[in-house]
Amino acid sequence: MIMMPSECCICRKDLFPNEGGLIYFSEDEKDRQSNQRFEEHEFSGHPTNAFWFCKDHYSEAKKLSCLNKNEAFGILNKKFNNVVSNP
Repeated sequence: MIMMPSECCICRKDLFPNEGGLIYFSEDEKDRQSNQRFEEHEFSGHPTNAFWFCKDHYSEAKKLSCLNKNEAFGILNKKFNNVVSNP
């Protein structure tokens, strides 16, 4: 895992003072394995299924948090014209 800057993964705005938040999408098997390895070894880092969103994009992304990141980003890419970075 790596540390991700607190900027929106859609528009790249810095979240402060823009606000927004971190959204955890459902873990797929790869996320589950990665997150478990870090917990077992007490490493720090950014969970592979969590992404920052500014206040302008947070509510749309939050609606999709029950999906895994690949499913959610597919929908977000359609909604926001393919500007979302690949998870």
